Amino acid sequence: MNISPNLISQTAQKDMRQRLNDLAKPVDGLGHLEALAVKLAGIEGTTDLKLDQRCCLQFAGDHGIVEEDVSATPKRVTAQQSINSLDHTTTIGVLSDLFHCDLKVIDVGVDHQFSDPRIIDAKIAPGTNNFLHQSAMTRSQAKQALQVGFDQANQAIKEGNNVLLIGEIGIGNTSSASAIIAAALNLPASEVVGRGSNISDQKMAHKLAVIQEALDNKTIDSSDPIDILSQVGGYEIGAMCGAIIAAANAGVPLVLDGFLTYSACILAQKFIPDIGEHVIASHSSHENGTKVALKSLGLKANFNLDLAVGEGSGAALLLPWFDAIENLLEKMMTLQKMQVAFAK
Repeated sequence: MNISPNLISQTAQKDMRQRLNDLAKPVDGLGHLEALAVKLAGIEGTTDLKLDQRCCLQFAGDHGIVEEDVSATPKRVTAQQSINSLDHTTTIGVLSDLFHCDLKVIDVGVDHQFSDPRIIDAKIAPGTNNFLHQSAMTRSQAKQALQVGFDQANQAIKEGNNVLLIGEIGIGNTSSASAIIAAALNLPASEVVGRGSNISDQKMAHKLAVIQEALDNKTIDSSDPIDILSQVGGYEIGAMCGAIIAAANAGVPLVLDGFLTYSACILAQKFIPDIGEHVIASHSSHENGTKVALKSLGLKANFNLDLAVGEGSGAALLLPWFDAIENLLEKMMTLQKMQVAFAK
């Protein structure tokens, strides 16, 4: 996996600010849309934004930590929802259709043998180990997960996509995401653990205790993303990290979905310290660790709908904003043209 992020173009950002100021509207009249347009220009290196070919990469994997009763949802749902996404009956399935976004489901570590040829088979293992008692995976498997995401993102870009979204399916994966962020940022579990699939107060207290015990019993090198991923991570989280790196290399905007994707980006930050400049945060989820992760990444969420779905659904909801930006830049009258028109 080559790591050579494309430079953010300050020239393109400056030019985009000027182009926006030249439109027939008050300065900064489009608010957050203007900030988003400037960021996209920096990533793409041009004010002539290309945002019409979109692909959501949804990585799926199971988690051994569910043995500790940390989730309200049975493990079999990972496999069921993977198929449902391709049938366009999940949240991301419906939204990807609505917003003209290609959807790929990649099996990185589901504890199920799929016969459906629509599932991209990149299975490393049938789920992770229970990280309360052992490492979630080997270092070699962690590197494989990164490579899967890196390769899938590069393939999507090669196919002509100019915007990538990432999402996930994996029962129990908020436990891994919480442990990743806590380990990477040297924080207690209490600052990052949330309710995941809207678990009860009692189960929440149990989940917190399990994750803190796992962290206490391990020696994790917070500077080593492979160590963090291998000890407490998930295959789909590692794959999302690899996809983030590939998009940064290519200068292609990548939209993060929520807490799970933010944990993957925290890992990517260990490889690329300014990774926050290369990605777009969609929403602020209700998970406790979201604010912590976004602050570390230097990112601001664009909206907050109290989403707790995952799948890439929050990222998809940002796509109409991209459509708005493209159309406003293309079709709005400029101040200069308006002055000429009135002079006549």
